[in-house]
Amino acid sequence: MHVECQSCGAKISIPDDKIVPGKEISFTCPRCRAQNSIPAPAAGSGGIGPAAASAPPQSSPDHDLDEAAAAAGEFYEEGVKLALICFAPSSTRERLARIMTDLGYRPVLPESTRDALRRMKVTQFDVILLDEAYDWQAKTQHPILMTLQPMVMATRRHIWLALFGSEFESVDSMRAFQLSVDAVISKKDEAIFDKIIQKSLADHERFYKVYFETARAIGKV
Repeated sequence: MHVECQSCGAKISIPDDKIVPGKEISFTCPRCRAQNSIPAPAAGSGGIGPAAASAPPQSSPDHDLDEAAAAAGEFYEEGVKLALICFAPSSTRERLARIMTDLGYRPVLPESTRDALRRMKVTQFDVILLDEAYDWQAKTQHPILMTLQPMVMATRRHIWLALFGSEFESVDSMRAFQLSVDAVISKKDEAIFDKIIQKSLADHERFYKVYFETARAIGKV
C-alpha cells in the first residue's frame, strides 16, 4: 500500500502485513520527519485512505523513499517510545534491551550499521544507544554518530543519544558535549547501566521540559 505524507507529499510504501483493516496507520515521513495518521481501508474495500496515493512510477524521485521504507518495514502504533540499540548480539545488548523495556521503551535491534542507518531514515527513535565499536573497525567516528551530529536541532532534541566506550568516564558532561551526544557511558559500568541511563534520561527530560511545554501550548509540537 502506498501513502502520501500529509506534510510534504512524499510517497511512501507501507508493507501490507503492517496494515490492520479499519485501524489507523501511523508513520513518520522519511523526508520531512512529520508524524502522519491515516485510516486504513476496511477489509475487502480496495481503498487506500484519504492520505494515500497510487504507486509511483519507477522514474519518480520518491522511489528511493519507497524502497527505504519497505526495506526497513518499521511502522509502529502512535505513541510508542522506541529505543534503537546499536550493539552486537551479546549479553550486554540483552541487558540494555531489558533496561529500556523496564523504562517503557520498545527495543529495536538492528543487524548492522547499514541496517541501523536505514531504519533511522524511516523511523523517529526516542533513544539511541550506540557502542562506539558497533560494526565499525575504522579509527574515524562512527557513521551513526556522524549522521546524528549535524542533524537539525528541531529533530535532534527529540532524540536522547548515549555513546558507550571503554575509554569514557560515565556521565562526563564535557566529553558528551564535545561529541555532540547526550551522554557518554563507560562499558566498565555495565553493572549500573540502568541507574546511569535512568538518571541521564531524567536530566534530559527536565532540561527540555519547559521548551516542549511551551512549544505544545503554541502548537509547534
